[in-house]
Amino acid sequence: MVNGGVKLPIGYRFHPTDQELILHYLLPKSFASPLPSSIIPVFDVFFSHPLTFPGDQEEKKRYFFCKKRREVSSRTKISSNDGYWKPIGKEREIIACGRTVGIRRTLAFHETNKSSCKLNKTRWCMTEYCLAGFASTKQVSGEWAVYNVYERKASKGRRQRKSRGRDDEEDLNCIDFTIESDHETGPPPPSSPTSSDESGSII
Repeated sequence: MVNGGVKLPIGYRFHPTDQELILHYLLPKSFASPLPSSIIPVFDVFFSHPLTFPGDQEEKKRYFFCKKRREVSSRTKISSNDGYWKPIGKEREIIACGRTVGIRRTLAFHETNKSSCKLNKTRWCMTEYCLAGFASTKQVSGEWAVYNVYERKASKGRRQRKSRGRDDEEDLNCIDFTIESDHETGPPPPSSPTSSDESGSII
């Protein structure tokens, strides 16, 4: 520990399993108990656009503690009016020691296009981890959740279309204009004499 924070080796990546995230981080946070490390900051993920979230944008996954919101509808608007988070897929149970200890679900971010007043689906997603079962019966510090924020890669079909487009351009720029011939360069060989030529004299 250095100045209240944990000093990690160069190149270290935080990559916990779902069970580790629930039992060793979210559960102690909900009980206001000491955490293994202070690697997960507290941040309101429903306040601003994902591009403004703290941390290194190059990281594939970033984790935040945040109070879970009770949505009135299936959409959770963010405070900056830049868009909303919408659940996608099904909720899944997290099992540890034969018991359900947590629930996870995925949310996709739709941003507001201020020029057209429309909403555009982005590649930003986050996985919400909440306590469940016996782990959620004695919470004393509010309903905390852990959010894993990341940006999805472009779809395979889109990458293939882009790749095909580049290949087509290269093919157009590299067309082979050479014409193959069965004969070597030079004058054509003399033709064999016909029957009429054989009867006549040679001059």
